[in-house]
Amino acid sequence: MHFQFLLSLLTLTSVLGLSVPSPDQLSRRETLEEAAHNARVLVKDVKTGTLASVFPNMTDLAGRPFAMMEYHAPCYSNGSLTLILMPISRSTQNIFQNPGHHAAYTVSMPTEGVRSPMSRGRVALMGNVTTLRDISSSQSEELAQCYTIYHPDSKYWLPGNDNSPHTSYWARLDIDRIYYVGGFGDIHYIGAIPVDLYAKSENGVQQGYEVKEKDDSEFLRIQNDLNDQVTF
Repeated sequence: MHFQFLLSLLTLTSVLGLSVPSPDQLSRRETLEEAAHNARVLVKDVKTGTLASVFPNMTDLAGRPFAMMEYHAPCYSNGSLTLILMPISRSTQNIFQNPGHHAAYTVSMPTEGVRSPMSRGRVALMGNVTTLRDISSSQSEELAQCYTIYHPDSKYWLPGNDNSPHTSYWARLDIDRIYYVGGFGDIHYIGAIPVDLYAKSENGVQQGYEVKEKDDSEFLRIQNDLNDQVTF
């Protein structure tokens, strides 16, 4: 029965292309290197997450956490995420009233129709957010091209769009801590992933990742151009 359950986990995780032990390797756990790779694939394949922030000291909710769904786009090969922030957003207000602009972003595998959602992988990316207000028009266009690959509907509220219902800004989440739960701990890795290992896992991710609606070479060109702007 335990063997059948593990086989079902393999089937479920294969939907996202995550590397997990094969049936003849079920006696070993997911390695740290596999976890880093799987986390990168997860962030690329699941296009929404939860952005967590903390209420600032000057409010009556000071110090209390706040979390809400958000879009992200993995436009930087080192793992930094592209966000669109709006001043009207409570998350944005919390982040930029925090001296360190700290935030956490969590991405999880889909759980619909899954017998045990706790068996699904998830990753928390912690770091700080920078608004990109002084970038050139060409850099803004590259961000727009990358972001709309993942979120075509966002064309209506892209930064610089005069018809957008709200003011918006390009932003970047730079990561300094990563915590990963691959699923059940008997076969999956659970714990911290070094940021440098997470960044280096990009090469393996690109080999098996197909960008929809854009040629892969164009996506990589955009990513390389954007990557010149930031390093860990």
